[in-house]
Amino acid sequence: MAHYQTGQKRMLLAYMKAHSEEAFTIEELCRRMSEEAAVASVPGKSTIYRIMPELVEEGLVKRFVKENSRRFLYQMVCGEHCDRHLHMKCSVCGRLYHMEDQESEELLLQVMKKHRFQIDGGKTMLFGQCEECSKDE
Repeated sequence: MAHYQTGQKRMLLAYMKAHSEEAFTIEELCRRMSEEAAVASVPGKSTIYRIMPELVEEGLVKRFVKENSRRFLYQMVCGEHCDRHLHMKCSVCGRLYHMEDQESEELLLQVMKKHRFQIDGGKTMLFGQCEECSKDE
C-alpha cells in the first residue's frame, strides 16, 4: 500500500519531530499546534484523527494509553531502532526516556527466562518518576 505525504501530514510530522520528547493526545496536538506561530495552517482535528493511525502503522509514531484512562497519547519515534528498546515515561513531567538497546534486551531476556513470558518490547512502556521530578518531592 502506498503511503502519501500530504502537506498536512508533513506538517504534523514536522511538529511532532520538533517536540519528540513530548507525548500528546490529539486534542493537545491541535491546541499546541494552533498556539505556535511557526505552524501556518493547522490540520483539523478530524484530519489528525485520520492521519495518526497511519503514522502509528508506519512506525513513525508510538501510541500508548494515557494513565488509567481510555485516551491515547502519541509520540514521535526517535531514530530507526526506537521499536527495539524499552521506553520509560515520567508520570509527573511526561518526558519519555529511551533505554539502551542492550539493557532492554537483557531485561526482556530475564523476564522470558524466569517467567517464560515473551514481552512485546515495541509496545511496552515503563512508568515512574524521573530523577528531576523525584528531587522535587
